[in-house]
Amino acid sequence: MPDPKPDTATDTAQQPDPLTRIEEMLAALLQSAIPKNTAATLEEFAELSPSAKAPLLRRLAPRMLACLLLAVALAAGVALLSPQQVTVALYKLALVTMAGYLGYWLDRWCFPYARPDSFLVAADWRAEPKQASDQANHPVAQGCEQIYAAAMLRRGLIMLGTMLALGLGL
Repeated sequence: MPDPKPDTATDTAQQPDPLTRIEEMLAALLQSAIPKNTAATLEEFAELSPSAKAPLLRRLAPRMLACLLLAVALAAGVALLSPQQVTVALYKLALVTMAGYLGYWLDRWCFPYARPDSFLVAADWRAEPKQASDQANHPVAQGCEQIYAAAMLRRGLIMLGTMLALGLGL
């Protein structure tokens, strides 16, 4: 005796439409992801940000101003003592700068799925407001700290290698 076929009309009526289920899941996800009081959270971040209270001159000054001034003073000393070396120094500076840029892009091309910023918590970390001073500006995803550190070291070593190769080779 053959098995009776199940009634497909009643089975499909009992099962929800997959697209409707996906829409419901997305709606629930969006509702939970959108903060309820965005203005208050932005004000809290502005209050906690140390740069918001810093004087204007300090915020506009470059980070490594002392190093920049020292480099300019040493370059002026080289120009006074040995003016023929200024062009060589500028040539080497251009080579090292181009090599650093090349090393950065080599890392991006060779490891497109292991970029260091892909291990950060925020998807678009550049648009995120600053965190409190006792927290990291851009926290790393939980459990990815060592991978993040390895990706940063890998990028730095690739850039170092290209800078040394181009600086010593030419």
